[in-house]
Amino acid sequence: MPTLEGYDCTMTPQETPQENQHSTDPTSWSTLLSGWVQFAQRAVALPKTEEGQRWRDSVAPTIGLHALTMALGEIDKVDQEERPLAMDKSELGIKEHVAQLNEIWRSEPMPESIIELIEDAKEAWEVAIHEGVAWVVQSERFVSFHPGELGNALLDAGYLGEVLISSPGTEMFTGAPIAIARNNSGGQPEDDVLRMIQDFLNACDGDLEHPQIIRPVCQVYRQFDFLNGGAAKDLVAPVTGDLQAGQPLLIPVVSGGEMCAVPLPPKAGKPLKPVEVVWLKDEAESEVESGSESGT
Repeated sequence: MPTLEGYDCTMTPQETPQENQHSTDPTSWSTLLSGWVQFAQRAVALPKTEEGQRWRDSVAPTIGLHALTMALGEIDKVDQEERPLAMDKSELGIKEHVAQLNEIWRSEPMPESIIELIEDAKEAWEVAIHEGVAWVVQSERFVSFHPGELGNALLDAGYLGEVLISSPGTEMFTGAPIAIARNNSGGQPEDDVLRMIQDFLNACDGDLEHPQIIRPVCQVYRQFDFLNGGAAKDLVAPVTGDLQAGQPLLIPVVSGGEMCAVPLPPKAGKPLKPVEVVWLKDEAESEVESGSESGT
């Protein structure tokens, strides 16, 4: 199966996600360091004016923000036991650097380049905290059972993370995520938790791709065609993005060590016609291509 569009992910032949093999290009850190050195050198040469001093004072916090952004992109290399502390430290570091920059530029509009660095660092943290594992439908359709027993088993095992499963009895279609799991500090759950979820899904009606690491985790929104009636498409969107229109199909089973309320399956009815599954990035690219064609 191709990489999930818009996400970094890894598939394994064993039905449990393995450590992400993606990594920063070996030249990126040296390139980044070279850029920082040039930035610092230019800052030293700035005129001794108020604006020049603000730029000199901004060197350390901006370099710190860039370093945290790069490190958060490789947070999957940190041991899972150390990840909560790493996430806490990175969040604190981002807040401290942002506070310093706000103080430096409090009397003047902050430059757009610094604003972008701040936003990049915050986004990197949000993506890292929402890294998890996804199971994606391989067969034409997939229907899950009520996950009450799964939830109890996860709580009995002491799991404190978050697990979402497609709503019981709801038909899901090829390419749609039907289960999501992530630890509270981001990252894939322990192997025993993954096996519990896999065993539950194996007992449901349908076939799945091997679980994949996904960042950030996503929600599936069923959008309806109210003019003609019926479902129009299932839109897959990251949870860190804008809230999408439609009915959310993935519901929490456990979160933070507590069981969540899960509805009972609806009464069996006529099977739905297959619904197109669209990942948000695919849809955006399609709109761009359509716009390009109309302009030619």
